[in-house]
Amino acid sequence: MEIRSLTDLRAADSLSLAFNPYGLGGRMTPESAAEFQQRQIADCDLTGAVAAGTRASFERLRTVFAYGVLCYDLYTLVGDQALLIYEQALRERFMEWCDGTITFRINRESDVSFPVMSYSDVTKHAASMRRRGGKLIVATNAVEFNGMLYGLRVWARAAGLVYGRRSRMTEDALAGLRNYVAHPSGHHVDTPVAAARTIRDLAELINQLWGQATPDGRLYPAPLHRDIAVLSWNDAGEARMEPAGALAAPDSAEGEGDEYQHVVVRAVPFVPNSRWNDDHWAEFDTRYETTRFPTDYLWGPGTRDEARAWLKHENPEGDSVDFTDRVFLVQNHGRMFPPRRPAVAAGLPDDERAGVWHALRADFPDDAFVHVRGTEDPSADHARHPGDCRACSVEVLGTGPYDEALRAAAAVLGPIQAVRLPSVRFPASFFWPTRD
Repeated sequence: MEIRSLTDLRAADSLSLAFNPYGLGGRMTPESAAEFQQRQIADCDLTGAVAAGTRASFERLRTVFAYGVLCYDLYTLVGDQALLIYEQALRERFMEWCDGTITFRINRESDVSFPVMSYSDVTKHAASMRRRGGKLIVATNAVEFNGMLYGLRVWARAAGLVYGRRSRMTEDALAGLRNYVAHPSGHHVDTPVAAARTIRDLAELINQLWGQATPDGRLYPAPLHRDIAVLSWNDAGEARMEPAGALAAPDSAEGEGDEYQHVVVRAVPFVPNSRWNDDHWAEFDTRYETTRFPTDYLWGPGTRDEARAWLKHENPEGDSVDFTDRVFLVQNHGRMFPPRRPAVAAGLPDDERAGVWHALRADFPDDAFVHVRGTEDPSADHARHPGDCRACSVEVLGTGPYDEALRAAAAVLGPIQAVRLPSVRFPASFFWPTRD
């Protein structure tokens, strides 16, 4: 080992200086690099309810990350340690959840409970119960539980502490990386960007385990705000989306005439620099889920004056919506139709119910559509039976005739009230060109 002087240890690592707000290219001063890197994780604060052990481990990560400017290898150490804290957080949250007692069900017989004072007690009883075919009781469910990372992930999902179909895929990736770090078989180097991303993901996961979603989060975003908006289009193929307040000005449509059709909806507004903007707003169709986020039809189509009068009379308000873990129904009858809301599908006339129907849980409608299309390729490994799909971020609820798929949707949603909306859609569509 080379013995370095204190002056050398205090010197900035030239590799760290290469990372700047504009990517790679040019070097930052040590002072600027230190501030820039710390700002990448400065807002990754944990909620006050997080267990003390997890909090201390996480804050230690943030402290060490700042010293990566002096030693580039610290970014790799931080990224690796963050993956190990993933399991620590799950363990500590489990101990709070079980409140000193865990219960297993053995072959549908009477339940067996055990007192647990530490997580080593949990793993001991979990191993014993697995040999006897026992499953952990979580609310009204009995789930596989081995006390290890996999079992903790299954428990967290069953307990409703984490959610989202796409986040499940990220959890799979984090678990795989954690196992690689715990049982290394080679050498790897993390960048400051990758280490910061891992810290941010870890903060989201920890906060979600303790009940706090992350505003504008990547894995577990808080519910999105929806405003009242007006969607408009004309025969020339021009389309626009504007807030309802834009119609309040009497001269807002000056010179427009009646060339535009207007529909009033409740939709996620466009927010600059947000990861959750709806790029598909101009695909709106009351029959299908063709926008990225839930968009509710309220009125229309009609003229601008009629829309203004309706808004003034009804005065609708915005709301918040959780777009994750939505249930969609996809019809395959000669070709695949875009996903539908179960309530809309329940209102279809008899002559539109033919074909094979797929009841799916997904975060986005295109995820559901791509899954169903993938099932036609045997080599794609998309799930065809109920359960999580290994090839994509979708959960299969049921597949079969219309009635069977609707029952599968009702099994997770409860009774479905049929909705019959007027057929309203933008005439031109880029993402969903074939909908008839």
